[in-house]
Amino acid sequence: MKALYVILLTFTLASCGKIPAPSILSPSEDTNVQAVSFGVNPSNYQKILKDFLKSNLQNYQTAKVEFINKPSKIKIDHLGDTYIGYRVCLSINEKKGEYYRGYRNHFFLINNDSVVLHLYDSGLLTIPFEYCVTRDTKKELFIDDIPEENEEITVDRMDEIDLEQEKTEPMVKENTYIICRFDKFERTYVFNEASLTFREINKLEEISYSVNFNDAYIIARYNNNELSINRVSGKATIEGTESSNGQCNLTDRRKF
Repeated sequence: MKALYVILLTFTLASCGKIPAPSILSPSEDTNVQAVSFGVNPSNYQKILKDFLKSNLQNYQTAKVEFINKPSKIKIDHLGDTYIGYRVCLSINEKKGEYYRGYRNHFFLINNDSVVLHLYDSGLLTIPFEYCVTRDTKKELFIDDIPEENEEITVDRMDEIDLEQEKTEPMVKENTYIICRFDKFERTYVFNEASLTFREINKLEEISYSVNFNDAYIIARYNNNELSINRVSGKATIEGTESSNGQCNLTDRRKF
């Protein structure tokens, strides 16, 4: 009896619109992306999605759309089939009668200028966050900094916007203060990624280091000494005239 109820419920949801309801089984990302063709990069992806939605959404004239990401390559498995292409996610608010139903995430996979897969939040399926975006810590915001206004666009205006014209804020030149404790001494450093500076502070005395860094390490040099800081673990090593091992900590929320 329960199986019959699930089948009837799925059929009812699927019949509510032109776009069929996706399966209860969530797709899974396939990390083996070697030797596959993702098709051409869909530079006109806005028009591709606009045409698709106009053909598949009921009352598309009143539907509101928000772009979540730009096209990026992905390979996923869904219901026993493998889909390859460029993913684009939209948040769409459709109108039912006189009222809007609320924004729902829609996942589109484009290959050679055609939508080969479309999934959306239906109640039976939730689009995982990682299918739409790749986390970028540089875009993190504090709650107080979240913009309070959001521009809404309709399907008819999708191809008018240009995501490249979004304003990018200049990198904030904030100092990162690092305290490192070694075998026999303690050092305080001031690191600024934006200005590419690294200084040792000893009371009122400052020593400037040459510095190179990536996501995992900071390498700072002064005279014959080289300081290496692991930004993940905080472990530090000084090699040269005063070789020593130590542990570093930040005074802000970021770990190395």
